[in-house]
Amino acid sequence: MKNILEIITGTETSIQITAIVIFAFLLLFLKNQILYLLSGISKKTQTRVDDIIIESLKAPLSFLIILVSFILITDILHEYYQITLFTPLKKLFHLFIIIIFAWTLLRIVNNYLKEKPYLDNLEIDDDPKIISQTYEITLKIIKIIIFVITILVIMQEFGISISGILAFGGVGGLVVGLAAKDLLSNFFGGLMIFFDRPFRVGEFIKSPDRNIEGIVERIGWRLTVVRTFSKNVLYIPNSAFSNIIVENATRMTNRRINEIIGLRYDDIEKIPNIVDEVREYLGANKQIDQTNKPVVYFKSFSPSSCDFFVYAFTITKEWREFLSIKESVLYKISQIISKHNAAIAYPTTTIEWDSNNQKK
Repeated sequence: MKNILEIITGTETSIQITAIVIFAFLLLFLKNQILYLLSGISKKTQTRVDDIIIESLKAPLSFLIILVSFILITDILHEYYQITLFTPLKKLFHLFIIIIFAWTLLRIVNNYLKEKPYLDNLEIDDDPKIISQTYEITLKIIKIIIFVITILVIMQEFGISISGILAFGGVGGLVVGLAAKDLLSNFFGGLMIFFDRPFRVGEFIKSPDRNIEGIVERIGWRLTVVRTFSKNVLYIPNSAFSNIIVENATRMTNRRINEIIGLRYDDIEKIPNIVDEVREYLGANKQIDQTNKPVVYFKSFSPSSCDFFVYAFTITKEWREFLSIKESVLYKISQIISKHNAAIAYPTTTIEWDSNNQKK
C-alpha cells in the first residue's frame, strides 16, 4: 500500500484524483441544494408521493456519487500503472451500483408504506382497513419482485447462468399456479374490485346474471359478503364478479316511476283531458325531477282497457321516500280519474246473447 501511495504522489495522476475528489464533494453539495429546492416545490403540491421520492433519494445519491468517484479513480490508476489490485474491485463497484439502485427502489416502497399517502383522500364510504391491507400486500409483492430481480442480475454479473433457475422457477410457478388457481383468481378478483370500485361496503348491488341482491357488508381478499333483504348472508367468491354484470343501485341519480294505467273503453273520450291533467300535475310536483320532464301519453288499446303510461323520475333516490312519493302520485292520479267520472278498468268478458235464436 505504501508503494502505491509513493507511485501516486508527485505525478499528474494525483492532480486528476484530486480533481475527482473535489468534483465529488461539489456534487454532494449540489445534490443537497437541488434536493432541498425540489423538496420545497413538492411541499406545495397536493400529493405526498413526490416528497417520499425525494426523501428516499437522499442517501442513495450520496453513495452513488462516492462510488462513481472511486470507479473513476481506479480507472486512472489502472490505466497509468496497471495495478491489478483494482481489477476485481471495479467489478465489485458495478455490483454496488446495482445494489444502490435496488436499495433506492426499496426505500421508495418502504417510505410509501410508512407514510401511507393512499389514506389522504378517502371517501366517506371507503374502508381504511381494507385499503391499507390492499396496499400493504401489493407493496410487499413489489418488494419481493425487486429483490428477486436484483439477485438474478447479481448472479448474472458473477457469470452464473440464470436460464436454469428461470426454467425451474417457471415450472414451479406453473405447478403453484395450477394448485392455487381458485385462490389466485379470487385474489385478483379482489384487486379488480379494489381498483375498479364497482361497489363499496354499504352499497346495494344486484346481478341479473346470478341470484345476488343485497347490501355489501364486507369486501375481503377471497370473499365478498352480501346481506339480502331476507337477512340471509351470501358469501360470494371475488372471482365471480369478473364474469357477471353487477348493478349498483346505490349510485343511481334518481328513482323512476313507470306505470301503465288502463281506463274503461266507455271512458275513451275522457282520456285526453285525464292525460293532460296528470301531465300538468307531475310538471308542477316539486318532488319530481323537472330536468327529466315527466312523460304522460295515451299508449295502446288493450283487450280490456285503454292504456296511458306515466314515466317520471323522483328527486330522491332513498327507497322509502320514493315509495311515499309514488304512493301520493298514484293516489292523485286516481282522484283525477274519479274527477272526470271515469274508472280504472279491470279484466272483463262480454258475452253476446241472441235472445231471438234462443226462442227458436
